[in-house]
Amino acid sequence: MPETRCSTKDPLPLERPWSREHVHASRGDEKYVAVPPLADAVELAHRNRERLATSCIDVQGRELSTIRRWARREVLREARQYTDGLLSEAPLERHAEFDKSRPENQPPGSSALYDAAETALYVGGHQPTLFHPGVWVKNFVVGGLAQHDRAIGLNLVVDTDTLSGTTVRVPTGMRDAPRMATIAFDEPRPRQPWEEAKIANRDLFGSFAERTTAAMANCGFSALLPDFWPAAVRRSTRTDSLAECLTAARSAWERSWGLSNLELPVSRLCTIEPFLWFSAHLLAHLPRFQAVYNEVLREFRLINRVRSRMHPVPDLREDDGWFEAPFRVWRAGDHVRRPVFARQFEGEIRLSDGETIFAELPLSPGKDACCAVAELQKLAPQGIRFRTRALTTTMFARLCFADLFVHGIGGSKYDQMTDRIVARFFGLAAPEFLTMSATLQLPVPDLPVVPEDNNRLQRQLRELDYNSDRHLPSNLSAAERGLVAEKLRLINEQNSIEREPPPMTEGAARNTGAGYDRFRRLQQVNRQLAALTQGNRRRIEEELSRTRQQLAANSIWHDREYAFCLYPAEKLKRFMNHVCTSTLG
Repeated sequence: MPETRCSTKDPLPLERPWSREHVHASRGDEKYVAVPPLADAVELAHRNRERLATSCIDVQGRELSTIRRWARREVLREARQYTDGLLSEAPLERHAEFDKSRPENQPPGSSALYDAAETALYVGGHQPTLFHPGVWVKNFVVGGLAQHDRAIGLNLVVDTDTLSGTTVRVPTGMRDAPRMATIAFDEPRPRQPWEEAKIANRDLFGSFAERTTAAMANCGFSALLPDFWPAAVRRSTRTDSLAECLTAARSAWERSWGLSNLELPVSRLCTIEPFLWFSAHLLAHLPRFQAVYNEVLREFRLINRVRSRMHPVPDLREDDGWFEAPFRVWRAGDHVRRPVFARQFEGEIRLSDGETIFAELPLSPGKDACCAVAELQKLAPQGIRFRTRALTTTMFARLCFADLFVHGIGGSKYDQMTDRIVARFFGLAAPEFLTMSATLQLPVPDLPVVPEDNNRLQRQLRELDYNSDRHLPSNLSAAERGLVAEKLRLINEQNSIEREPPPMTEGAARNTGAGYDRFRRLQQVNRQLAALTQGNRRRIEEELSRTRQQLAANSIWHDREYAFCLYPAEKLKRFMNHVCTSTLG
């Protein structure tokens, strides 16, 4: 890209109004939601690119446009290096279906070879877990947009988040009476960052696909998992990193389907110089940043009626001159991520984890960040993990290297806060992003019931409770006919009193007691009449039980959040190809 003069003009308003309206997951099988529409995404990326390429916002002595060019070079260098190592084993067989969306004359897998200065960069990201297809679709959108735009797709592997479990939910059992099973792909362990998670039980890890396939034996379809999992097992012979094994398997399968996204763990992103420079800028202005952050967080809670002070994230704290920063820190092998606190001491900023000072940075608001970056670079060799938090991750990505960031539903909701933090802290309208999600259901036919069947049967039971006289046979005994007549008389008496209430006299008070007796007698009569409809009641109750069982079965089979590898390859491939084709506009 040729050098351009920086500009202080911005065509976008600094902030858009808050909104309680959020994107919701699509309903129905093989449906997706994209906001804005996928056909507009390439134009949106180029608008973001043009705006940020001329931004002269100061970032600790360097213009934002300069930081972007620097960050893009470093991010892509790290991503290419990591991806090459990740995919060094023999690739899976290619499938031609996904080549349909590739521009003519662009060879498979070549998008990452373009010069970073001359092409757009589409970015998404998620934890390296076995997520559901509605999350996986982001990778295909990133790859589809990159292929259509002759650009680069990048997936950030968010290994700095906490690994909350080593199991997946699996539907098992017969079609009309399934249950939910939980199957482990590794031993349980304390909550810890993905970055620190190692394979603890290789036998358990290696047998995951076999055990899961056995549990799903009666499902009536073949899952991707038996073909997908061997790549994870092969990777485990070279590394014990759980995140890397899962990422290698997923990335290899994506490449076999025609995608060529680069992969980059956030843990590696946090070690490159441009990120450390950006971090130094936030630390140098931390009191102001914290004030903006907490102000935006309070507004978000107010707009969305969130009462908890812990949601969506806690406020950044201040204690005796120590300001909490939007980063976390821990030492290699630790299970607990600690907050980072910073305090200005004359010409330096000291960083603490709340117990010990782990860095002293020669840094102040008006000082160049080069020396601070040099000190931060010393942390990794000491085994100190200086890492970003979620909002800081997307802020850095959107401002400093992505031309279009592709969010899921949760990320887009919370990045309303990021937009306002960027506007108020940097004085810049935040670059726009794309929100993407999808719904896929397992290919198991619905049992022939709908929720209205449950409601209808409940209404029928209530009808038998209060109006059973309408459902009695014609050949009633004299006593039974007498009960029907008595009910009619009691109702008529009550209706008559309601139409013409007696005056408030002593006699009226006696009538009140009579009214209560009449009500009690009506209840007794209703119970006696209801007892005459027990045959109907048993039939309806049996049908209601079957209906609820079938509704529960449908709910289990059509849960949208099963791991993507539990779905058939053909269904996933067809749907993802459809989404990639939609990026062509």
